[in-house]
Amino acid sequence: MENKKLAATSTDFAALGLKPTNIPEVWEDGMRTTGEKGNLEWWYFDTHLDDGTIIVATYSTKNPASANIGLKPFISLVITRADGSVIKKELEYEKEDFSASKEKCDVKIGKNYFRGNLEKYEIHFEDDELVMDINIERTSESWRPKTGHTYFGEEKQLFFAWVVAVPQGKAQVTFTYNGEKYSGKGSCYHDHNWGNVSMEKMFNHWYWSRAQLGPYTIIAVEMIAEKKYNHDSVMSFYLSKDGKTIADDADYVKLYRSFSKLDEASGKDISDDLVFIYENPNDEYRYEYFLHKERFIDNFSLVKTVTGDGMKYYLAKFISGFDGYYFRFSGRVELLVFKGKELVDKQESKVAVWELMYFGKPNQ
Repeated sequence: MENKKLAATSTDFAALGLKPTNIPEVWEDGMRTTGEKGNLEWWYFDTHLDDGTIIVATYSTKNPASANIGLKPFISLVITRADGSVIKKELEYEKEDFSASKEKCDVKIGKNYFRGNLEKYEIHFEDDELVMDINIERTSESWRPKTGHTYFGEEKQLFFAWVVAVPQGKAQVTFTYNGEKYSGKGSCYHDHNWGNVSMEKMFNHWYWSRAQLGPYTIIAVEMIAEKKYNHDSVMSFYLSKDGKTIADDADYVKLYRSFSKLDEASGKDISDDLVFIYENPNDEYRYEYFLHKERFIDNFSLVKTVTGDGMKYYLAKFISGFDGYYFRFSGRVELLVFKGKELVDKQESKVAVWELMYFGKPNQ
């Protein structure tokens, strides 16, 4: 079967009801699936607060590791404090607890919600230990890589889609955890993902990253398809300056990785250093984006998020043959801007998060 890659023709835009632009409309951040068996959909958020706290939240129609079930709302929330302590929540809800609008982002799961209109958002979470509220204001224009849809198979029956509602924004966060009150502010990001097939059937793995460096915001992604689709590489790249997109044609991007090391706990290969190089012959500027891993923020087995530890995990792994793993890193990033052969700008940040999602087996 052939991987059609990112849909980008005028026919593709028309078939999806999209305007032929890279700027999405409000309805595109609304619910795009039915939540039924085989569908996946989630709304993702992360923020780097000024005191070093990192918060990552995902509101989903189901656990992303369980596409082959019906609607089973799921929230994942990880708060990594500056001192290294972690507050982690992974909660499932009943389908009756879920509602979402098709007209805009307005997702409700029990008492929790994720809502907004591309420009501003509100996120609320609460359980017996934690009550959290986040207010978001977008500072870089919303973006979609072409149609945002990557198709698999000759008939374009299988797809994975992505829209970036907030490539860069400002977040105000307050929460109370076991009686302790906290407030902070910092930079943030929000995107929306959906598809109609389990991700492990399409992807072997992907690297995803985003960073703010001075006036620049960067999102860079490489997704490697499964062996069935020739391990094809699907790239996405976004670069804005002062809130306006200046480079986003992924046809001109290459990713280079340092020699990978085997992570013994997961059995997956990990590269500590990455560089995305954007070189468009029609653009007088060339961009080189470097990522240098310094620590893990999170890593876990996707199967264990469903089964937990113990015999259920080993049985599920044995029967399904699936042993997906997720890694989230933080570290130092750099952006080099060249005009011809001359280096005209250099930006660096120690505040960056990126991820490696592994569905398949390394080199298979």
